[in-house]
Amino acid sequence: MAVNDEIEREAATTLGYMIFEYSRLDMELGLFLVWSDDGKKLDSLTKRLNDSNFHKRLLLLEKLVQEKYAGTTTADIYTSWLSDAHLARSIRNQLFHGRWGFIPRQQQVANVIGLPTSSEQKETRYSISQLQDLLFKMQDLRSRLSELRQSYPV
Repeated sequence: MAVNDEIEREAATTLGYMIFEYSRLDMELGLFLVWSDDGKKLDSLTKRLNDSNFHKRLLLLEKLVQEKYAGTTTADIYTSWLSDAHLARSIRNQLFHGRWGFIPRQQQVANVIGLPTSSEQKETRYSISQLQDLLFKMQDLRSRLSELRQSYPV
């Protein structure tokens, strides 16, 4: 198998897993939110969040955390999770709204945002292991969200 084909296969596989993890995280966050306050607003929150994106869901979680846990160590735990979730969202946007190229000699893939004719075009290079690290961070976010849901519901 050619080096370029191998890098493309590994990158595509890892990116595919990232799509699954991100969509699971998004769904789990949505369920966590609609069941907030013991599900007392299940119907209205389901309607509200059904068409909401991940960013809007994070903003709602921030609001709920402030209402319930402001000034506590629990709020700090949520703040850390929310910060990591916003970073994951930003990386996800970059990875999935850009286009991909390969640098076989360096064993890297390049994600490029912007048109080739734009002076604002931006390239970010990743090794396969860096992409896998991003995948593991998404998996960790899901695990931490589950812990928050169980230990500190909103």
